[in-house]
Amino acid sequence: MRLLLPVALIAISIAAAAQSRGSVSRLVAQVRGDLERAQSDSRIAKDLRKAPLSERLDDRTIEILQSEGAGPETVEELLLLRDRSERMPRPAAPAIPQPPPPERAAQVQFWNAAHDNALHYTGRLPDFICSELIRRYFDSNGKGGWKLDDTLALQLTYFNREEEYKLMTVNNHSTGMSYEQLHGAVTEGEFGSMLAAIFALKSRTNRDWDHWTLLRSRPTHVYTFAIAAANSDYQVTAGGMGDEDRVNVGQHGYVYIDDASKMVVRLTTVADQFPAGFDVRKVIQSLDYDFTDVGGTSYLLPLHSETILWAHPYRRRNETDFLQYRKFSADTTVTYDGPVKK
Repeated sequence: MRLLLPVALIAISIAAAAQSRGSVSRLVAQVRGDLERAQSDSRIAKDLRKAPLSERLDDRTIEILQSEGAGPETVEELLLLRDRSERMPRPAAPAIPQPPPPERAAQVQFWNAAHDNALHYTGRLPDFICSELIRRYFDSNGKGGWKLDDTLALQLTYFNREEEYKLMTVNNHSTGMSYEQLHGAVTEGEFGSMLAAIFALKSRTNRDWDHWTLLRSRPTHVYTFAIAAANSDYQVTAGGMGDEDRVNVGQHGYVYIDDASKMVVRLTTVADQFPAGFDVRKVIQSLDYDFTDVGGTSYLLPLHSETILWAHPYRRRNETDFLQYRKFSADTTVTYDGPVKK
């Protein structure tokens, strides 16, 4: 069964008379107006820094503005506004009208189709190689003063359904260190592990349909999910080599499923129930997939991920871009500045 999202309904403008100062509706109108006037991403983001807000800004509103053309700087400012408005009252009416949800039976049917696609996901991937660019930021007091710590370039090989990471450069300089030897936040598992953990039967995932959105201009179903710690394979390690503390924790968050392909195109996960005394207190991860050509065939592959880790009093943030996918063969390699043949 194909469910069609009435895109025109999402694009309805809010009447100016209803836009009180500080409302989310007014904020949406401001961003849309700037986009229509072809203002630069930097200019729109700068204007948002002055925008008052007296209502709670939610992820769905940001997602739709991003799909309508809001750039990365604008989205970053919107996310900051979302965090600052977390304790403010919800808008009396949605800033962007919400289409009606699918019937309950259709929601279950759609989730089950996505479940089947997710469990077969890694088996359908080719052997490939790509470059991975990671920008790691540090916030020393947890108050948002992010500073770039370092930039890593990795070669990532996916062969026989296993991921292998090779650290190529740190801050554009060659290194003999391994990825695992690095200090700071290190993440793995974007190529199927995160996805499999949510849909695995042993996870006993609780899920429910939440809302419609647009993701890269494509109608998308969004489900909430939750996995108890007792059923979770999500593992967090704190400390250095030889002095590590490792725990399995539960997760909750959102699963974004493309309406046309019934495949997961975004995951956002939160782990925040750590045992007392464990250094890490909270981890938020987001992972975006997109259709990418590999050897003449289109595959849904990781595009961008972000991880934020809280360990009082500091925070760490990793922003990762997956680049230059190509089919893997024995004579293929990737350098920090792109793939080359030996």
